[in-house]
Amino acid sequence: MEISEKCNWNVEGYFDKISEGVKKEYGVANAARAKGLDPEDHVEIPLAMTMAEKSVGLITTIYPDLPIVEITKRMLELEEEFGQLDTSVSFAIAREIAEEKFCKFKDQLEAIDAGIRVGFAYITLGVVASPIEGYTGIDIGKTRDGKEYFIANFSGPIRSAGTTATCVVLMLIDYLRDHFGYAKYDPSDQEIKRYVTENTDYHERVTNLQYFPTEEEMTFLAKNLPIQISGDPTEKREVSNYKDLERVPSNFIRGGMCLTFSEGLAQKAAKGVKRLQSPKKAGMKCEGFDFLDEYLEIHAKREKGSGDVVATYIKDLVAGRPVYGHPSRAGGFRFRYGRSRVAGFSAVSIHPATMGITNGFLSHGTQLKIEKPTKGCIITSCDSIDGPIVKLKNGSVKRINDFEKSKDIYDEVEEIIYLGDILFPLSDVIDRNAELLKPGYVEEWWELELKKKLDVTGEKISNFYNHIRKVPLRKAMEISERYSLPLHPMHIFYWNQISVDDFYWLMDWLQNAIWRGSGENGKLVLPWESSVREKFSEAKRALEILGIEHDVVFDNVVISRDAEALLVNLGFEFIGDGTVLKEEVGRIISNKESLSKEDVLEIVDSLSKYLIKDKAGDFIGTRMGRPEKAKLRKLTGSPSVLFPISDQGGRLRSVQAAVNVGYIKSQWPLFHCECGNESIYSTCDKCGKKTVRKYYCRDCSKVMDEPCEEHGSNAYTFRSIDSKHYFKKAMELIGYKSYEVPPLIKGIRGTSSEDHDFENLAKGILRSKYNLCVNKDGTIRYDGTEIPLTHFKPVEIGTSVEKLKELGYVQDIYGEILEMEDQILELRPHDVVLPSCPVTHDEKADDVFFNIANFVDEELEKFYGLPRYYNLKSKEDLVGQLVACMAPHNCAGVIGRIVGFNHLQGLTASPYMHAAMRRDCDGDEAAVMMLMDVLLNFSRKFLPSHRGGTQDAPLVLNAHIRAGEVDDQILTFELSDHYPLEVYELAEQRKHSSECKIETVQDRLVAGTSPFTCTGFTHDSSNFNLGVLNGAYKILPTMKDKVGSQMELVGKIRAVDTEDVARLIIERHFIRDIRGNLRKFAQQQFRCVACNEKFRRPPLSGICTNCKGKIIFTISEGSIKKYLDPALDLAENYNIAAYTKEGIELTKMYIESIFGKDNEKQVELKKWF
Repeated sequence: MEISEKCNWNVEGYFDKISEGVKKEYGVANAARAKGLDPEDHVEIPLAMTMAEKSVGLITTIYPDLPIVEITKRMLELEEEFGQLDTSVSFAIAREIAEEKFCKFKDQLEAIDAGIRVGFAYITLGVVASPIEGYTGIDIGKTRDGKEYFIANFSGPIRSAGTTATCVVLMLIDYLRDHFGYAKYDPSDQEIKRYVTENTDYHERVTNLQYFPTEEEMTFLAKNLPIQISGDPTEKREVSNYKDLERVPSNFIRGGMCLTFSEGLAQKAAKGVKRLQSPKKAGMKCEGFDFLDEYLEIHAKREKGSGDVVATYIKDLVAGRPVYGHPSRAGGFRFRYGRSRVAGFSAVSIHPATMGITNGFLSHGTQLKIEKPTKGCIITSCDSIDGPIVKLKNGSVKRINDFEKSKDIYDEVEEIIYLGDILFPLSDVIDRNAELLKPGYVEEWWELELKKKLDVTGEKISNFYNHIRKVPLRKAMEISERYSLPLHPMHIFYWNQISVDDFYWLMDWLQNAIWRGSGENGKLVLPWESSVREKFSEAKRALEILGIEHDVVFDNVVISRDAEALLVNLGFEFIGDGTVLKEEVGRIISNKESLSKEDVLEIVDSLSKYLIKDKAGDFIGTRMGRPEKAKLRKLTGSPSVLFPISDQGGRLRSVQAAVNVGYIKSQWPLFHCECGNESIYSTCDKCGKKTVRKYYCRDCSKVMDEPCEEHGSNAYTFRSIDSKHYFKKAMELIGYKSYEVPPLIKGIRGTSSEDHDFENLAKGILRSKYNLCVNKDGTIRYDGTEIPLTHFKPVEIGTSVEKLKELGYVQDIYGEILEMEDQILELRPHDVVLPSCPVTHDEKADDVFFNIANFVDEELEKFYGLPRYYNLKSKEDLVGQLVACMAPHNCAGVIGRIVGFNHLQGLTASPYMHAAMRRDCDGDEAAVMMLMDVLLNFSRKFLPSHRGGTQDAPLVLNAHIRAGEVDDQILTFELSDHYPLEVYELAEQRKHSSECKIETVQDRLVAGTSPFTCTGFTHDSSNFNLGVLNGAYKILPTMKDKVGSQMELVGKIRAVDTEDVARLIIERHFIRDIRGNLRKFAQQQFRCVACNEKFRRPPLSGICTNCKGKIIFTISEGSIKKYLDPALDLAENYNIAAYTKEGIELTKMYIESIFGKDNEKQVELKKWF
């Protein structure tokens, strides 16, 4: 059944409804803020409806005089001229701002800086903090002949921009350099070598770079840079060489420079060159980076010559996270093209039974590191593809397509012969600009070939079968004969996975087979007595590798379901009951010379009456990456209020403990009231009137109304306050009695914002009542793995049909009126489905958001004195409420609407929502916040004042997702409900993905039609919740348990080299961790268990000098030894190289030299037998 054009829904009406809801909540929040109980008396997050507004709004935090309306209008005009997201837009708007066309600046350099920041913000979609935190400004340097050149400064937060944007911003800066007549940078030999040395030191001594250029690459780039890349020092380590250079500001390692140079410029030069073509075509002079064409030739030589012994995806293996296949090894995941309803945008699908048969290590949202065609993805389930084929301990071989059975049968499995399919969206292959992988011959391919034939005859496919995966053998034979088609994929086997010798071993065995029964109910019975097992062992193995289901019953191997198909593959006519196959098979063996072929598939194809295609295709290697995640975010100490309690809060940072002490020493703001009261709040805690902020000058030793003109001054002082007084006032403010206060309210040690502002203590009392934790910006966040969803059934998200109709879901994708809970609906771009996993050990989203709604209602009613807003009676009432979604390191939230709750662990949302957060679904995570909580409680005044403090804070909110204004990866997202036959034909020839043509978001945008409606998927699922919901990695309590289960699993997977996995765990994880902790042990601090005071060396008294408490290590003996026994066990039980074993033994001896040998343990007598 094809998706109907009748499924069109009112897109603009939907966006209007979202906008109305947002404005309503803004109105309530502004009324609450007007009470003056927060750092600012208005909502501090501007609302943006376009990307241009977000981009300019972000930079107004640095340049508040920028006219948002005028610049936004001009950017929209430039988009009309060049196209949305075009690099020319950012270059043009940056130039016009630098030319001071919109407002005046202090000098030309400041104007250029403002232009760069706005252009950079546009490149990064206005959602990350890099334009205000990662890029830190322009300085002027002098060339050796006295001319001025640009020094571009970067810091650590440049990482959040993404590597491509980092490369492009260098080109933007160079364009403005050239436009305003500045000279090119002329690096000296010493400065060139400094670039090489500093990047090498950063990679080897600080942290691994995503991409580490060769010395030749770094030298070439540094020699030709038109601008100097620099930045503030970020590390305490000095560079190892080339210090004290006149034009390099520091001898310490500059992380921002290294990230920009290596991960931005060196890694993404090709993409940068591609993005630069548009400004060049528009007549903009951008010649400073023309040398990159030559650099790419050097880079290509490196890529061509790199022959890593260990594949990239597998070399950084982590203990407890299994490998599911070594590179391209048969038996791993079989590559298959297609997209399920919960796939795409870097997410793939596997069969639920594959999740079960891997002992629960693969679950919804688990990240996979993969060999090709991309680097990483997350997995979801789809039960309309092939599941695993396993060999049981009794010798039987089974196809497993039932999830519950796959879990129950795991302990009986001796070998996982084939893991099953991995369903990979074609659009992801196209987006990565990769070559096509060859798929096995699958049902949808066969159906496309049949449709091509039927288009000629005018017949309907429904005349032949009801379901593509349920075509009986006789019907398949009839269709193949009638239309000259290959035999249906259900009835062929993995012929090219066995050798020619194996094939004839199998034929030798089949000579002894007896046919029992008739037709589709017939069976092949082969001898398997103990006396012949050695003789036919290779033949039995060939039968297993072919994926033919069979049972070992007493002294026979019985082939049932696949028996008739096997005969058809071998070209035999149907035979009668009791027939021995000696004569039929004997003809094949006797014609061995005439059947001389290079592979078995050719032999079988020549024997069969029907064309037999390759069922296997390509297999890809994979390993587990990050586990799935869905939980409430908690800062260190799990505070419920941003209120400093210093050391008086004790080890638990308890507000009540500080109250019992009677005072709190910290940095407190200065507020004075006209009633004469001095307060720490902006509203007087005695008379309730607005207070006035004062300033303290340490040099003048006095409090002032304004900052000291001579010395400058702080808006805070370090002093003690009466903790009992403020706690009592907080209780009075919300009308709580002492018995109503939660037993433990947690605060923070201290504040790190510029003016040391904090929350009212009353908010902490309310949050603690509902077991909620606060984030650094005053919001409550729920984190989850990003999972895509394009279509859903009401039953999958637990929302009633009636409620969905209220939300605008009136028709299903086929144009039918919504009446049943199993109809398929198209998800709207702002709508999200939150996790309510029944088996998780973490907080469920429905519980958390129900508590947040109740907290917000009580906050409005008792703290602000306003009516309650949500008035929820049950968790089901959360459906329809607005939230804000935001990815880490971003500074723009996206409005979402809750439409239901599923059983997965992650944020399940439209690909457009993920793209609006500038993320894909390859293992990234995002946070969800209740919108009213964000508007009421977020304040920029709480954000840390250090570099990067504004990252991960909602400085702006996006209330309208526009497909052309989100991450450009969405442009290649597929909208088709099937792939054309040409895709499979091209893939069979291993052509490049760029030759494939399918409908994408970009096609819709070019055509002027909505990309949000009438979208398709190629493979349906009975229920996308089906599968493992809570991964084994999270459930298993100890590393010993994790590694034990990991090794047991990889020992069963045919595609995995178990010894190599053991070696990688030891070399890449255990040894590094043990030695690293040993090094830290020798450099550690000591701390007091009572007050947490830190000491570089323990006091001679042996006790804390602050509180007389006990002094302990910060690096324990246990943390060093924890991986030693598992490493020794792996080395003993697997065939590990002698060099690696000796390394472990030497490490053990070194540990024993420090801590002594472990005492011998008495063990049970049976351990010796």
